[in-house]
Amino acid sequence: MKIENSVIDKIKENIQLKVASINWAQHSIEKFLKEDRSLVTEVDLYISDLIYEVAKDMGLNYFSEESQQSLDRPCLIIDPVDGTRELAKGIGECAVSLSIHTEKSEWAWIYNPFTGFDIRSDDQQLMKNANFLSSKLLGFVSRSEFKNGVYDKFQCADIEILPRGSIAFKLGLLAAGACDFVYSRSSKNIWDIKAGTTICKQRGLRLYHRGEEVELGFEKRIQGDLLWCRPEYKERIYNSIVKNSLHE
Repeated sequence: MKIENSVIDKIKENIQLKVASINWAQHSIEKFLKEDRSLVTEVDLYISDLIYEVAKDMGLNYFSEESQQSLDRPCLIIDPVDGTRELAKGIGECAVSLSIHTEKSEWAWIYNPFTGFDIRSDDQQLMKNANFLSSKLLGFVSRSEFKNGVYDKFQCADIEILPRGSIAFKLGLLAAGACDFVYSRSSKNIWDIKAGTTICKQRGLRLYHRGEEVELGFEKRIQGDLLWCRPEYKERIYNSIVKNSLHE
């Protein structure tokens, strides 16, 4: 089960209109603090309500960061805006992260309304090495972790790391071949990573938790030390970036 292209086009059009209605130069986007003190914006709430209607029309249970209703299949899981902090600043490192799961199938979609980046689990596209002209591997890591010095001691001649916001956006870029791996030291919620993990799995990329391959189920939260990459890169990356840099 998936959302039809015509419906996706309409969703994208509505999201783009909402984003265009905000005066980013004046930082006029409405922001609110939730009970857990995390940030939510009018765009998050708008997209959440928009996709809820889609889920209802499709007969799907709905589980959103903003409305945690049911993970019983068939269900739609969404983070309306992964990277809310970046969105609130008008920075384009954010994404809609959406996946649909039944007993027999799964489908996922990641969309960045700022850049137009759009990737789906049923896209027919071959994976490439991000640095196809060299043997060096390129990885994306959390911008906040990078800023806080988590990777200050990391040194490796054949692995390069760059900071990017939004784990969903990073996973979409990984699936598209823009990097060779994504690593997160921090824990993640299911709405953050379910869509990206689904798309990556379709393209031969695997999820490793503390060095062991795992299948991402429907637990609401997974502990940190998460690595997404091709199986043949796992030991090389884990021994370099994880063991030597983070677990001293």
